[in-house]
Amino acid sequence: MSWSQPPLPEDSYDHMSTLIGSAITLLRGESGVFAVSNEAFDPQSSAEYTLYHLSEEALPALLSYVQEAMQPNVQHPLVVETLPPALAARFGIAQEAAEQQGVECCSLALYDQNGSLGTLYFLRLATLRSCFEDHGAESAGTRTDETLLHFIAQLTAGLRFALRSQALVKEQGRLAAIFQHSTEGILTVDNALRIIDFNPAMERLTGWRENEVLGRFYFKVLRPQDRQGNDLRLEESPILQAFAGQEVVNREMVICARDGQRFTVAVTASCVRNARGETMNGILNVRDLTRERQQEEQRSTFISVISHELQTPIAIIKGYASTLARTDSRLDARALRLRLVAIEEEADRLNKLVGNLLYASRIQAHGLQMDIASLDLEHLIRKMIRRLHAKAPDVEVSLSFPPQLPTVMADQERIEEVIQNLLDNAVKYSPGKPHIDVACFATGEEVIVSVSDHGMGISVREQEQIFNRFHRVGEPLAQPTPGAGLGLYICRAIVEAHGGRIWVESTLRQGSTFLFSLPREEKAQLPMVVF
Repeated sequence: MSWSQPPLPEDSYDHMSTLIGSAITLLRGESGVFAVSNEAFDPQSSAEYTLYHLSEEALPALLSYVQEAMQPNVQHPLVVETLPPALAARFGIAQEAAEQQGVECCSLALYDQNGSLGTLYFLRLATLRSCFEDHGAESAGTRTDETLLHFIAQLTAGLRFALRSQALVKEQGRLAAIFQHSTEGILTVDNALRIIDFNPAMERLTGWRENEVLGRFYFKVLRPQDRQGNDLRLEESPILQAFAGQEVVNREMVICARDGQRFTVAVTASCVRNARGETMNGILNVRDLTRERQQEEQRSTFISVISHELQTPIAIIKGYASTLARTDSRLDARALRLRLVAIEEEADRLNKLVGNLLYASRIQAHGLQMDIASLDLEHLIRKMIRRLHAKAPDVEVSLSFPPQLPTVMADQERIEEVIQNLLDNAVKYSPGKPHIDVACFATGEEVIVSVSDHGMGISVREQEQIFNRFHRVGEPLAQPTPGAGLGLYICRAIVEAHGGRIWVESTLRQGSTFLFSLPREEKAQLPMVVF
């Protein structure tokens, strides 16, 4: 006889497949499928199947056949039916074996005191019988029935355990996915308040990495304070209060990031207890309120910021224009020129602000047009540095270029805007005499430009938001500086439209480095390696 032997599925070596394969072998079967009852665990779920030496193509035909056949039940747990040779061939059985010896389709109901678990369908030669169906003795009927029932009970118990294990693994996977992808910070502690889990959102929120805080007392990591800025006492710990049975939901407090910056959060604490009611773990959900409040403040202050930025040049232009328009004005040529230059500068400032607003609107409407051509970045940057020195001679600039910097594919006018904006920011946010470092370097795929300053720096948390529309650095030193918070947003849109990327590397009060990349005109010729 020749049976088809398709490869076992990938999960055939787990506990479930081992049990099914062993059971079919004991029943003298060669192939089969175990169909889990929908009601076994979740009435809403579809049936699950575990195959043993049965191809996926044969499964629909077998299931269709057994659905029309008599189904096993508690009174008749084993149902045996002879298959027509043509149908047996569809299940991968050689026609000669099916005609000479016959093939049976057997259905075995699996159940216990908890109810039905499913049905085991298997195929075997009609000339074979398992030890559970040996009727050699007169009293064997009763003995065999009891043996079959014991076999069903043992198999059902093993499969139910395997299914529960699989369900636990799936649930663990779902919980792990929720933990990893949650937008809220989550940390868990043991009963000694030592950190045992620290999700990625918590890492982004605090600047700490999980491997740096595992095993540490969570109170010392977060250094919480109340809204008035007073350090919380240990007995005021949210998790300790949850351990004591108190409800801690959306409690506002201030926590400290790795770089020392403090920000307001809402925390919810809960605890996990064992069967005896003893505390095992504490869970702290942390939601950053700073961003929500920043968004509200951005909405409420946007008009006032824009109004201020518009009113200042308008007021200066109007003041100088009124002075020049007076009939009794007696100004020499130098004084007249200074006022006209001031009017021109403020008009340029006003034009730039309105242009940025329109630019941002076009970006939102996906209306950014590019004129892409070959561009020599070194030549462009040197030209812009000369322009910067003409306008601000006291700014020190260090340049670093590799020999034969590759050309890039870019829109020259747009890239000028990006570099100009980064240079302006480096000067604007560097108190005292500014010193700027501009460098370029190439990789196999792109050219990277960096603009570094030695100014106030940017906190870890704000580095994620600094390229958003209307966002301005929250450091007090930054508040007097003019601007509507659109420059870096426009830079990001331009660079990404070129297929590049832009990012910042910064340490608070030690300076910042802004970097952006552009695709090379010609990719680097990598050396050929011959094995």
